[in-house]
Amino acid sequence: MSARLALDLGAHELKILEVNGRVLTRHAEILLPDGALTEGMPTPLLTAAIRGALEAGGFLATRARLAIAETGTAFRDFRLPPLPAGELSRAVEFEGRRQVPMDAADIHFAWHAVRDKTGYAVYLVAARRAMIDALVAAVSSAGLQVERMDLKPLALARGMGVSDGLLLEWAAAEATLVLMVKGRPRFFRTFGLDSPADDPESQLEELTHALNALVKFMRGTTSDVPISPDTTLALAGRFAFLPDGVQRAEQRFNFKVTVPTTRFTFAPEFPWQAHLAGLGLLLQARWYDRLTPAQGGDNRVAA
Repeated sequence: MSARLALDLGAHELKILEVNGRVLTRHAEILLPDGALTEGMPTPLLTAAIRGALEAGGFLATRARLAIAETGTAFRDFRLPPLPAGELSRAVEFEGRRQVPMDAADIHFAWHAVRDKTGYAVYLVAARRAMIDALVAAVSSAGLQVERMDLKPLALARGMGVSDGLLLEWAAAEATLVLMVKGRPRFFRTFGLDSPADDPESQLEELTHALNALVKFMRGTTSDVPISPDTTLALAGRFAFLPDGVQRAEQRFNFKVTVPTTRFTFAPEFPWQAHLAGLGLLLQARWYDRLTPAQGGDNRVAA
């Protein structure tokens, strides 16, 4: 298997991971310059930042997968009755366009469906076409070929191996919280951190307040999902690099704290815990009508 890159593109920072087969080879984490993204739309500053990080890090791969934040996207979790397999795609498209009131010409969408005894459980993501096309163009201008694109919360959950419970990634300038229920994200939010990256104690205090506020919000909006001290909270990112980071989290967060593992191979001191969304991009998931357009127009490919 040839080498490829996973780009984790947040509102404030960029992480790049290179893998060859199951071996993690190179990585980079940079803060994005102000103005690189405006409401999810890239500017030439983003292309320059990606190109600079690739050159500085000595990356060799040119095929890339991209995780993006939820800005400019919408997701829907709905059910369909039992249908012949040949009619599923048309039914998802009809129901998706009914639930996401946007002109079909203005969006890209991706979906996946799970069959059970009573029909299909469908998870659909829609994203502004102009934003997706601009991101693909910005990454391509940096010399990379975009293979596919995914929402960061979805990639993060795969990379952390979390199908039920909460997960929290702590990065240098932002954090992402996701609530997973039976393998499906019911809530996710990426939020910026006001404290500087070189003040982890203040950032940890911010995380504590943000987590408590978001969990309170989730208890009101997802009342069918119990969130209690028995709920697991999987940690990623800076928790692994802060002295006694997991123990400090256990003292602050009233949940069952866990940490992920990985099946990839890496050199000692390789900070894979900072790249779990990137690892999730490299794991297969069965999606249809991917967000990423082909060079000659939209096409359907399995992830």
